[in-house]
Amino acid sequence: MSGRANAVYRVTIEVAPVIEESWARWHAADHMPDVVRQPGFLGATRWKEQERAADGWIRYVVHYRADSVKAIEAYRSSAEAVRLRDDHNNRYGNVTRLTRSVLAEPIFVGPER
Repeated sequence: MSGRANAVYRVTIEVAPVIEESWARWHAADHMPDVVRQPGFLGATRWKEQERAADGWIRYVVHYRADSVKAIEAYRSSAEAVRLRDDHNNRYGNVTRLTRSVLAEPIFVGPER
């Protein structure tokens, strides 16, 4: 990973089990790289939650690291963000549920040595 993130665009995606493999492959190979190529983004990490949603859907959490909240806001209001959301919805809109949030003001605490 490169660069220190000052903000994180967190996207939580719940995926129907019947489509998980196809969605996960497409998301990692196409969608995430498209987002990371946008100005101000530094990289992304996708996590798979170990507990399923109450209805059995699989939950993923993506942290798109950015150099600023301003970069995330610019992306979220851009034509490219609309295009990427539409692409996702057209492919997987009926078998995924998404929530998005912006995280800022990070504090890191490591173990004392």
